[in-house]
Amino acid sequence: MNSPSATSPAFDADVLVVGCGPVGVTAALRCAQRGLSAIAIDRSTTIYPLPRALAMDEEIQALFERAGLLGAIEPHLAPLPGAEFVDASGVRVVGFELPEDTVGSLGHPPAVVFDQPGVERALREGAVAAGVDLRLGLTVTAVEQDDHGVTATIDDGTALRARWLVAADGAKSAVRDLVGIEMVDQGFDQTWLVIDTTLLDDTLELPRLAQQRCDPARMTTVVPGPGRHRRWEFRLRPDETREQILEPTAIEALLAPWAGPDQLRLDRSAVYRFHAKVAETFRRDRIFLAGDAAHQMPPFNGQGMCTGLRDAEMLAWLLADVTHARADDSLLDTYDAERRPHATEQVAHSVDSGLLMEAIAHQPAAAALETGYGQRRFPRRRGPLVTGDHPLAGGPLPRASRPLSLPDGWVLLHTVTGPTPGSECVPAVVTTVAVDAEALPLLVSDTHSTLVRPDHLVAAVTDDPTGAIARLVLPTLPTESSHS
Repeated sequence: MNSPSATSPAFDADVLVVGCGPVGVTAALRCAQRGLSAIAIDRSTTIYPLPRALAMDEEIQALFERAGLLGAIEPHLAPLPGAEFVDASGVRVVGFELPEDTVGSLGHPPAVVFDQPGVERALREGAVAAGVDLRLGLTVTAVEQDDHGVTATIDDGTALRARWLVAADGAKSAVRDLVGIEMVDQGFDQTWLVIDTTLLDDTLELPRLAQQRCDPARMTTVVPGPGRHRRWEFRLRPDETREQILEPTAIEALLAPWAGPDQLRLDRSAVYRFHAKVAETFRRDRIFLAGDAAHQMPPFNGQGMCTGLRDAEMLAWLLADVTHARADDSLLDTYDAERRPHATEQVAHSVDSGLLMEAIAHQPAAAALETGYGQRRFPRRRGPLVTGDHPLAGGPLPRASRPLSLPDGWVLLHTVTGPTPGSECVPAVVTTVAVDAEALPLLVSDTHSTLVRPDHLVAAVTDDPTGAIARLVLPTLPTESSHS
């Protein structure tokens, strides 16, 4: 961990994060771990006591492992054994099941479900331990920017000044509205009832897998949460109102095919609009949008929070590199250039799942699959910080088959038996690390090296490190050598 930067008396912190949900707290935590002073504020004084986000992929588990918090959140996680789309009679049309103890290429379960309040508590404790100044019960009412920083006016009449501001204050982001960034509608808008319950009857037979029930009479999602938590999502019909569907008798009727009132405890019921929207830009000078403030998607793929946490991880190292004068401000333009297209693809990916549900509900299974919905490839990052057409470029660095500890920052991995790249082709900001080719067989060989970013994304797999580095946007990097 870098030592904290010397904060100018003109600044209360290097970074002000508005919003202390998982995305905002992670952004503040990762900034602090990269040597930036951070203040994180939220209008609420408590953690919301019920689950909202429910799924986390292995890339996000790897992020929390790098942050040193995986052990703290693991008690709140449970592997998700698979997912399926079924027709109105419950027959699977498409899906997958994972054997017990399956791990993916990053060394973690491909997907887990989690208890959000428990995870949020662990994240906040970790952030405070890392030096984040957490301030609750505060609302931003105005923001002003100049060439050096951002001043946020707080509802108690005070002001906070920082070099940068990260707006992670949710779908109804006040900061986004204050700076006039518009949301671009991606053409998906449905109303659903979300019901969270606690299982009371261990003999009750419910789906083991996350299930999308494609019934034209009522689209339904069932998700087995951690422990005894079970979630249902029911799409509202055009003639139904929010008030009608929230009536206790209506909820009991919806759950009746699955369980009786003595078999489940109702914990939460809420009506949501499932939107597909992306901000027109993720950056306005010194203000950056992250999480739901930047993008909103239907929850069918469980990628809403995950996409926001990718925002947080990228922002932290970009802001650290610029604040610590390892790069000039133009590096920050890569945030919007990479994250906005990637988030837009994630939104489209989630929308496709909703369209596949519709297709299965109204067509024979074969015809529904021929529509192509649900077959879009999981998006990888592209943009000025990724180069080349290698299938792993733009994705997370796989876990090596042998222990491998990487230094913080840019790393060029090369094989121990091949030539060591010299300082004439590798800038000093990039650390060269020799690894056994058998530990990362797809990424290093006697002819190929892999360039890894500070957020452990693969920037390039190349036989020409000089050319790959030249194609990446790494402005004003020093030229003198400092390799290990």
